[in-house]
Amino acid sequence: MGKQIIQPRGLAEAVGPFTRAILIDKHLYIAGTTALSHVSGGYYERFVPEGIEEQTRLTLDNIKKCVEAANGTLDDIYKVVIMLKNTEDYEKMNAVRAEYFTNSETISTCFHAGVMRADILVEIEAVAYIENPTTSD
Repeated sequence: MGKQIIQPRGLAEAVGPFTRAILIDKHLYIAGTTALSHVSGGYYERFVPEGIEEQTRLTLDNIKKCVEAANGTLDDIYKVVIMLKNTEDYEKMNAVRAEYFTNSETISTCFHAGVMRADILVEIEAVAYIENPTTSD
């Protein structure tokens, strides 16, 4: 199958020299995703909601769009890397994450990081294994 660029419907073009996701054979690699990945416009002009719960939900909704664009589901994700601006948000972020990831077959790394904008509280990168990937392109 080789390498395919995934640009899901409903997500804005990436800001910078990268793509939202790349499918290599059955593995989908999703770039760091935030609550503003679905919004178009200049990077610093895009609206980001306040609060870790809302940002986590929007971030995971955006990741879900990437996985679905390759004919997968959130259950296909086997690895996430989470960057949190504030470590005190860890429990709230994890509570929302548990709503989206209903199986425990996901490995995870979380670390404290200063992300690109002061109002972005969480960024998540993900990797999925999709048994029968297809793209809508």
